[in-house]
Amino acid sequence: MPGTSPRTLLGYLVGLGLLRVVARQADPAARACWNGGALDLHSELDAEGLERFLLERWAPAPVVSPWNGGSGFFPNDNTEAFEAIEADRAPRLDPFRTAIAGARAALSNAGLVSRPEPKVAKPALLRELRATLPDEAIEWLDAAIVLVGDGTAFPPVLGSGGNDGRYDIANNYAQAVVFALAIGGDERARRDSAEALSGALWRTTGPLRKMSLAHLARDASPVNSPAGESDALGNPWELALAIEGTLLLAAGAGRRLQDGTAPGLVAPFTLRPTGAGYGSAVAGEKGKAELWLPIWHAPATLAEIETLFREARLQVGRRAARSGLDAARAAAELGVARGIAAFERLSILERAGLSNLAVSAGRIEVRERPAARALRTLDPWLGRLISHAGGDVPHAQREAIRGLERASFAVAQRGASGDVRSLLIALGRVEGVLSQAGERSRPQGLEPIAPPAGAWIAALDTAIVEVRLAIGLASLHDHAGGLRGGLPALRDYLHATGRDARGRRRYEETTAGSVQSRAGAVERLAAVHERRHQDAARAGRSELGFDRGIGVALGDLAALAGGRVNDRALGALVDGLALLDHRDPLKLEPATGAGPIDPLLGILALAFHDPRRAAGPDGEPLMRCRPRIDWVSRLRARRVRDVTTQALLRLRLAELIPIAGVDDLQTAIADGPRLAAALLAHPRRADVWRVARSATLEDTIPERQETTT
Repeated sequence: MPGTSPRTLLGYLVGLGLLRVVARQADPAARACWNGGALDLHSELDAEGLERFLLERWAPAPVVSPWNGGSGFFPNDNTEAFEAIEADRAPRLDPFRTAIAGARAALSNAGLVSRPEPKVAKPALLRELRATLPDEAIEWLDAAIVLVGDGTAFPPVLGSGGNDGRYDIANNYAQAVVFALAIGGDERARRDSAEALSGALWRTTGPLRKMSLAHLARDASPVNSPAGESDALGNPWELALAIEGTLLLAAGAGRRLQDGTAPGLVAPFTLRPTGAGYGSAVAGEKGKAELWLPIWHAPATLAEIETLFREARLQVGRRAARSGLDAARAAAELGVARGIAAFERLSILERAGLSNLAVSAGRIEVRERPAARALRTLDPWLGRLISHAGGDVPHAQREAIRGLERASFAVAQRGASGDVRSLLIALGRVEGVLSQAGERSRPQGLEPIAPPAGAWIAALDTAIVEVRLAIGLASLHDHAGGLRGGLPALRDYLHATGRDARGRRRYEETTAGSVQSRAGAVERLAAVHERRHQDAARAGRSELGFDRGIGVALGDLAALAGGRVNDRALGALVDGLALLDHRDPLKLEPATGAGPIDPLLGILALAFHDPRRAAGPDGEPLMRCRPRIDWVSRLRARRVRDVTTQALLRLRLAELIPIAGVDDLQTAIADGPRLAAALLAHPRRADVWRVARSATLEDTIPERQETTT
């Protein structure tokens, strides 16, 4: 039935409504599934029989909302539809007439002649209605409004308790029923109803009526008109069947209150909004909720679909999903009910005063995306940050955190390597603004994040030179870096963090220990290199560089030193990757590198990273060559020739006799700061051995190959 497209809230609910009324009133064995952008209904009824059943035998669900103004039960309300239903004697309207009479009796018993006061009178009226209305009418109460303690909560799919601004859904549903059943009408009214039904089911052309379908069909303006303030048009059959469909969403409302979800989000597959994943998302808009409408391709009975909505399984690890981001993660980790192939994501937004819009936010396929599992390492840190951004926080923090939320959603939605890179960059930005902020501007008790690096590195595309460089640089740390008194890791220099007396990472009160955050990537890395050598010398360390780090091919370091990389992308990725815990990183396969080993870089790498380093009996490194403490500062001052001359002398003293002289090594790579940045990383030990064998006269270098350190 092409009139039941799940791309819109109205079309999806019409499909559910059709299955509900057919299975309950005509064919108990009826089954349905979503296929080709519409509902497939498997039933003993053929197309003609389905239309005849709806026109002649369908008994509409009794829907009344006497707690709302404009509901048809108070003075100045439009009461024509309810009066027409009460006056008609058709047996199929008996439940509706009983519900109307029960609503009037409840209002009379409560002494209410106008809309009840929300905090006291409305809950009392709802309890009275729940005790006195027939079971068929209670389904509408469960779908539209829920009692929470002494107050009320509203499933967002039906607005604020069955109304959308001034639009009362129950009253308009009653008007649609009067039209659909041609109550009090003549032969022409019956023909109009049949035409409208055909349009609703098969998308045939036909006249529409002046009526609003509220947010069930609205996705652009409150009046469904590009011309602005003009009459809205709609099909009464669509509204009638859609309201029948909403009654399936009542199942499990009470259960949803037990999983920590906000009280207003009590309907199945209804979650807190995430402002990401769809093109029309704008900063600062008021999102009421998200609906994740399940799509299944195997025909299912009404009982099976009721169970699906009752359980509403969206699981992230061991907890239920609470936000759109959680739902995307559940779809990527297969934490959903078996048989669901995808979700139609709809955002309920306030973009027209008190009126709501149901904005399509795309379809999310249910399939495993391994990269999404890395998001588990951010719990519960990410949730605290997102909640923090919803309060009164500095603009820079809010924008950075929103960017992180969007990047996290992209990883859950697609899980591509580029999405993972964007998320790591967003992580670096967030940590940057948090480290620069005072303690009062950060979430109370929030510690710097340090998730395990393995899952994130595994999700990156290491065919990209900037990625390989960033992994090697960001992984730099000391073996004892987690202990009190240990030297800072790379992340501490970049993000102004440190360790407390118990070895736990914390934000520093000042940023004096960090490098200039607004400098370019190359300058920052070179500054870290210089600062590290100074700190190591002051601490009496024989090893000036970092103890640990993933090795980088000298060809990649040559690309950095020669300016053949995207500096901005590299710096942003290092900022993010440095936040990860690299103490037990994923072992990477040796990379080929971006090009040949440059002679000057090779000689300097040999002087900075002697491949013959080994641990002596006391555990201290035994090194035959090591850099001087002022070499990096000289490189930063662009005194490359001076450093080269001293490096060649050091190598000779260490019995590694260079073949080339200083004049032979003045190659295209002569940018001192870039050399300082490249030499900060650990080159692959195998590459340094190769340089030692090919660029020196030393004949005692053994033939050996070592993988990354």
